[in-house]
Amino acid sequence: MAVSFSRDIRPLFTDMDVAHMREYGVLLDDFGYMSDPGHAQDVLDQVSNGSMPPPDSGEPPWPPERVQLFQDWINGGFQP
Repeated sequence: MAVSFSRDIRPLFTDMDVAHMREYGVLLDDFGYMSDPGHAQDVLDQVSNGSMPPPDSGEPPWPPERVQLFQDWINGGFQP
């Protein structure tokens, strides 16, 4: 089954993530925004290097499985 934004990717981001990043113009809960390859790559870079979620947020860094799921969604063509 293909990785889906609504089923698999959106739930990876907490409401706190969404609200925090919206302040910077990053729309983690918006399929149109996130399916832009440049935006998706920026988010992938941040979650894979541990800068998102921010260390002071109280949330743990994404484990490799989550990063891979996000990468699989990108590789799969940004399914809604």
